[in-house]
Amino acid sequence: MASAILSVTATTVVVSLVWLVAVVRRARRATDTVVAGLHLLEVALDHRRLLVPELARAAVGADLDRDAINQAVGARSWSAIVRERRADLGTRAAAENALSAAVHQLVCTGRESGRVRWDFTAAVTELDHLERRVAGAVRVYNTHAAALAGLVRSPLTGPVVRTLGIGAPDLFVETASAPLAAPGVTDVPVPALAA
Repeated sequence: MASAILSVTATTVVVSLVWLVAVVRRARRATDTVVAGLHLLEVALDHRRLLVPELARAAVGADLDRDAINQAVGARSWSAIVRERRADLGTRAAAENALSAAVHQLVCTGRESGRVRWDFTAAVTELDHLERRVAGAVRVYNTHAAALAGLVRSPLTGPVVRTLGIGAPDLFVETASAPLAAPGVTDVPVPALAA
């Protein structure tokens, strides 16, 4: 009888240790993936931010609407300021969405005018590719951040993960706490928040 109890206890301890090691490895892997996803997103956003002046120069050369050009440049500035200040991800997402909207408006203005040259078209083509890359990077980051948040909030794995000092990451989405106006930058369209 004593050997059966000892055997059950030993098996329970071994299974518990294996489960604990699996949770720790999964949490660390998820954390590394979230960090890599955020880096991928930031690289894509930085690359897009670098192309906006090229697009603005081409738009000026094509004599496009100055308001659309100013909005794109202002949104780029706001995006850079928010990034430099290391604002929360909700605010950064709002700034990046404003930049996307302003660039899209400028591109539409250029395409409707019919006066664009190759330099504008080349910048637009590269920005189209970058927009798809940014959308993919946001999807990758948010998917992995949600998975890690699920580990942190789970009643089974949460205590182990929080003991490791891992918290639930924020998602890269606009939040209600994001400002509705670009601070210190005029003429920047800020998309309306979903209700």
